[in-house]
Amino acid sequence: MIVRTWSGRVPVAHAEGFHAHLLATGVADYRKHSGCCDVRLGRRDDADVAIFTLVSLWTDLDAIRAYAGEAPETAVLYPEDEAFDLDPDRTVQHHQLLLADPMVKV
Repeated sequence: MIVRTWSGRVPVAHAEGFHAHLLATGVADYRKHSGCCDVRLGRRDDADVAIFTLVSLWTDLDAIRAYAGEAPETAVLYPEDEAFDLDPDRTVQHHQLLLADPMVKV
């Protein structure tokens, strides 16, 4: 299993709108792929910036390529992102999953 992480920053004034946008774009696209097993979204406010981190769990790198294309380390961005003044990470991180032991149900 592969853990894929991406982060992006928006002004706090756009945070609620971007949250809804991210659910409708990135999260919805992840859910369309059978190789995506889990999606988590976090938010941290730092002064006037909201930082969103999207964490997903995939069966393997081939499943990620089915979603992201032949350069799976390149972030998938959407044209509408600009409306929220998004400052995105242009690359994503991939890690081999070593432990999955959920202790708290969200």
